[in-house]
Amino acid sequence: MKKPYEKQNSYYIMKAWCDATVRSLFSSIRSVGKDNIPADGAVLLAPNHCNTLMDALVVLQDWKPATLFGARADIFRKPLLNKTLRFLRILPIPRVRDGIQEVLHNRETMDEVIDALDHGMKYCMFCEGTHRPRHSLLPLKKGIVRTALLAHERLGDRKPVYIVPMGLEYQDYYRLQTSLAIRYGEAINVSAFVASHPEMGDAEVYRKILGELKERMSTLITYLPDDGQYDGRWALTKIAGRPAAMAAGTELVEEAAAFDRQRKERQLSFWSFGYKRPVLCAVLKLLSGLVLLPVFLFDAVVAAPMWGLSAYLVRGLKDKAFTRTALFGVKFLMNPLVVLAWSLVFFLCLPFPLALPAFLLLLFAHKFFYGMLNEGRIFLSDLRLLFGHKDLKARYARLATQAQALKDSIPND
Repeated sequence: MKKPYEKQNSYYIMKAWCDATVRSLFSSIRSVGKDNIPADGAVLLAPNHCNTLMDALVVLQDWKPATLFGARADIFRKPLLNKTLRFLRILPIPRVRDGIQEVLHNRETMDEVIDALDHGMKYCMFCEGTHRPRHSLLPLKKGIVRTALLAHERLGDRKPVYIVPMGLEYQDYYRLQTSLAIRYGEAINVSAFVASHPEMGDAEVYRKILGELKERMSTLITYLPDDGQYDGRWALTKIAGRPAAMAAGTELVEEAAAFDRQRKERQLSFWSFGYKRPVLCAVLKLLSGLVLLPVFLFDAVVAAPMWGLSAYLVRGLKDKAFTRTALFGVKFLMNPLVVLAWSLVFFLCLPFPLALPAFLLLLFAHKFFYGMLNEGRIFLSDLRLLFGHKDLKARYARLATQAQALKDSIPND
């Protein structure tokens, strides 16, 4: 089997389709801070982990070269899956609970990782250890520091080793055609840190680097602490921004949490509360919806195999955090077949002047269909709020007034 850093044409063909599929699931992807990636050393990427496999996929698509990833070792036990994962540049990371034999094999994995780093590959490790769809961070695991220190021992005399903090900020963890921001923070030079602190023991080195890494990662996302008031602070963040949410007292936070629970129970979108001219917005949305309705119906028909299967799979998920991953898998596997089948229908059954535009619409049918579904969901929420729920509108207005007052009272840096 080839080394992870060795080029395989079949891998890059698959990666191109994978990257295109990932990008098609978002309305926009904004990547900032790549100039923080050092060009003179071995680079370990450390993103937050909030959206299962989708996190790895969005990191992968952000770089033209391949990125190396780690995954829990127990899924590598089946030979076919082991071969497939290694082809995808994913290596097994043993955990203590996997058994002592698996942990002993970790040395082999580390040899592969350091070899890949030495050949210029980036290694991505989700150092929280597990995913959680929240704008927060779980305690960071030691694995990324251990890997960086091992790399420094073997490569430090030739090239420095860096850990680059990353922030993945999803507008929505579950719905398609929403935005994503990928942010790279200032790198931690592990080699320089070790060289400048020769008196530190291993435990202190781990603590210091992990503490600094968490601090830098928290600045790259809308970070809200796990203080038991997350829901209320997140609602206030959407109203007036994080500074106001963090400055809010317990009473205001609890009122925001109660408002958000009630809003969800009544199936009202947060977006529906922020319009200054709700009637005008509703009329404009209705008119644009009527104009685009024929295209939406066309897209619904041709994309039906994909969205039908997606709806079935998502309904059966125990962990809703896998929603986007399931939707990605359906489109990645089915879209070429659906496009091929409908293309044959169009070009065999329709005159060319009709078949060509139908084919062009087909290429974007899945993306446009989910975008229109989102807009339709918000429009229905707008109508429900326009003709009722006066208590919630009044509650939102009070929250917005108090949150804005807090925001205005915070000194600008």
